[in-house]
Amino acid sequence: MSVVGVDFGAQSTKIGVARNKGIDIITNETSNRSTPSLVGFGPKSRYLGEAAKTQEISNLKNTISSLKRLAGRTINDPEIAIEQQYITAPLVDVNGQDTASKELKLPVSDVVISCPPWFTDAQRRAMLDAAEIANLKLLRLINDNTAIALGYGITKSDLPDAEAKPRRVCFVDIGYSDYTCSIVEFRKGELAVKATTFDRHFGGRNIDKALVDHFAAEFKEKFKLDITTNPKAITRVAAAAEKLKKILSANASAPLSIESLMDDKDVRAMLKRDELEELIKPLLDRVTGPLEQALAEAKVKIEDIDAIEMVGGCTRVPAIKDRISKFFGKTLSFTLNQDEAVARGCAFSCAILSPVFRVRDFSVHDIVTYPIEFTWEQSPDIPDEDTSLTVFNKGNVMPSTKILTFYRKQPFDLEARYAKPDLLPGKINPWIGRFSVKGVKADEKDDFMVCKLKARLNLHGILNLESGYYVEDVEVEEPEQEAKKDGDAMETDQPNGSAEPAKPKMRKVKKQVRKGELQLVSGTSSMDEAAKTQMGELENACTWKTSS
Repeated sequence: MSVVGVDFGAQSTKIGVARNKGIDIITNETSNRSTPSLVGFGPKSRYLGEAAKTQEISNLKNTISSLKRLAGRTINDPEIAIEQQYITAPLVDVNGQDTASKELKLPVSDVVISCPPWFTDAQRRAMLDAAEIANLKLLRLINDNTAIALGYGITKSDLPDAEAKPRRVCFVDIGYSDYTCSIVEFRKGELAVKATTFDRHFGGRNIDKALVDHFAAEFKEKFKLDITTNPKAITRVAAAAEKLKKILSANASAPLSIESLMDDKDVRAMLKRDELEELIKPLLDRVTGPLEQALAEAKVKIEDIDAIEMVGGCTRVPAIKDRISKFFGKTLSFTLNQDEAVARGCAFSCAILSPVFRVRDFSVHDIVTYPIEFTWEQSPDIPDEDTSLTVFNKGNVMPSTKILTFYRKQPFDLEARYAKPDLLPGKINPWIGRFSVKGVKADEKDDFMVCKLKARLNLHGILNLESGYYVEDVEVEEPEQEAKKDGDAMETDQPNGSAEPAKPKMRKVKKQVRKGELQLVSGTSSMDEAAKTQMGELENACTWKTSS
């Protein structure tokens, strides 16, 4: 069985595999270590990854990207309007599975996949559903920042002992579409995430868009070309702008040249790094926001941070590096592979969870991003009963289990939702699920049934009401705890033939004993099994191509 970790990025996908006592990033059919997160739809087949990228310009209307950022959302979600500015889509599909299978010469079944820490329950369930449709057994849906921290910590042999002061590392991950800051404490054999903050609309694509807007205005004035009316021209300028951005990270100025952009006209332009920094000044002014918030939530000061690890392609931009370095007053660290750190961490996580792969023991303690509460209707028999309870607070350790106790005489319903909807990304629906508890009734004396419900926030960050049962008070006998008197501290030998020690005094106490199970009916945002089966059949029947 293969041990695979997948970093599904908004722009590209990387796949890590545990083998040869380490982690390798495997190459695709064109020998690239990353695959474009694109899918194109043709009349009779799909084009995925490299094939979709090759045909992107000619098949622009049918080629999409960044679909992961739309997972779990509805078409009327306000966030969709923002994403439409960038969309040209990673699918949790068999292409990545096939890429890994060809490289490993083994079928890929068990994987760990990364997702942004700001993903909600609905978005995480959408990822799990997609993985199941693609016939992948998802061992864990891990937060990007947690995967990075795991890849960093598990290879370190010099971490402090359990009793010593932890090593505190701030991980700054600025990728193509979002920016995450995480403060993590490391001790030998474990990591604990203390705070995770983010800016969901800060990344390389925002810089690219600023450049496209700049050149659109320049070309309109200089060449009388309005590229905003031509999607293909916009796409070509965006590709050139991305290359220009990378050149300006190492040079003070760079040219941009595109042949036959529109109306058979060639365009040329120059841009200085200073000009780029002025164009993205509103973006740069937001750099320190997540850093300040992370320190506050972790309850630490700048001087408490031992290292600042930089990850993500956007951390190569000099202006961004300078602002982060000035904020901390320390030298930034680039010991991790900026592009592959997430995939490597996912592969390590898969190896830890795999029963056939041996790795050193390393515990991962993640945290809850958004507080979760349960609500219910007030019982007519308990007029002063509360009707809501925050069960998992922000910052609680995850995974986590809580037992909820209810006193009821008839079946009842609960709803789970996010307690602070204003914290959610883009006004997403705070509703998580509705749970009906069946088989509840009063006892022979018309007293309440004591119902115990087990709520669990699992490894994936998904909430489930796992089980329900009822208990009864039963009278049992147990030995009395007698206080020791003076002289009782030391036992002495008894002479031969002495009487047996007196039996301990017993007392009767009431204890709750589990007496039976309660039926639970759950309703969440997950697809039902019939729909997933149907989608899986359609997926298997669809023809797809990975190379032109």
